[in-house]
Amino acid sequence: MPQIKTLTLETFEEALMPQIKTLISESHDDLEEKIKHLPTREQYYAREDKTMGELKKIREEVALTGHHYEKTNKRVDIIDKHLGIDTSTVF
Repeated sequence: MPQIKTLTLETFEEALMPQIKTLISESHDDLEEKIKHLPTREQYYAREDKTMGELKKIREEVALTGHHYEKTNKRVDIIDKHLGIDTSTVF
């Protein structure tokens, strides 16, 4: 019958801990290499603030443009009615 060896904590640490530490160190180095290209928190927030400011301006412009379109369309309808023509079918 084969003899069963028990793995003690000391044996485990001697056998596997150097390999585990090497893997962790390599993973840490890989992670640092990957994240060094990311912006800092301040840079990220500054860019997001700029983007949100531009989005707010665009939304305001869209609302304003829609309002101008409605006013212009009403004006054209009044002129069409006065002249007795229908320009909605021209285009």
